[in-house]
Amino acid sequence: MSKPQQASGRVLVIEDETHLLDATVTFLNMEGFVADGVSSLSMASQWMRTHALDVLVLDLGLPDGDGLQWLGQTTELRGKGVIITTARGRTEQRIEGIKAGADVYLVKPIQLEELASLVANLLRRTRSASSPSWSIDRTHWTLRTGTGLTVKLTHSEAVLLLKMADQPGQVVPRQDLVLSLGHDPQHYDFRRMEILVRRLRNKVKADLGCELPLETVRKVGYAFTASLQIQGSR
Repeated sequence: MSKPQQASGRVLVIEDETHLLDATVTFLNMEGFVADGVSSLSMASQWMRTHALDVLVLDLGLPDGDGLQWLGQTTELRGKGVIITTARGRTEQRIEGIKAGADVYLVKPIQLEELASLVANLLRRTRSASSPSWSIDRTHWTLRTGTGLTVKLTHSEAVLLLKMADQPGQVVPRQDLVLSLGHDPQHYDFRRMEILVRRLRNKVKADLGCELPLETVRKVGYAFTASLQIQGSR
């Protein structure tokens, strides 16, 4: 299994084959996502009343209805990533799926590694479209929001964000961030990085009144999940 390299996101899997549902949810969670699974459309609708989601993985032949029809009628899914997984493989069925709102149409059997990569791609795309653009000025060590507000950064904070700007929407391993800060990962106390990130989040919240789109993938690394442009000379 590959090492997680994507920012965590909330994924809902709708699949009535229990073994496939369990395998898919387990794999996606191990890949760094937050995945839940249900076996019917009614359960999915109930789940969505109390949870937000980023990407939906949808089977079509379900015990309480047709997933394709449900997809077309569920307005809460607009702007979300949708992957259909089904045994229906005819060209006209694929076209119907895309017209109903699916971004990807996979014919079973599916490869879980491929599914995880597609989920990560959709997550980056939907977050990029919905998140305001941020910029970091490496000359003046400032971070600017899409609304024009700025906050002064320490050298370590600037180095951390510049490293993540090189890999937008992806998890940057803790070891790479430690190296960018000029330390040896083998002798570095990673609690120092946790404190650095927490202080940066608190600073942005206090000075700018908004949340920093910086996500933690536990024991793996960090990802900046909005667009982050680099300004200023080296």
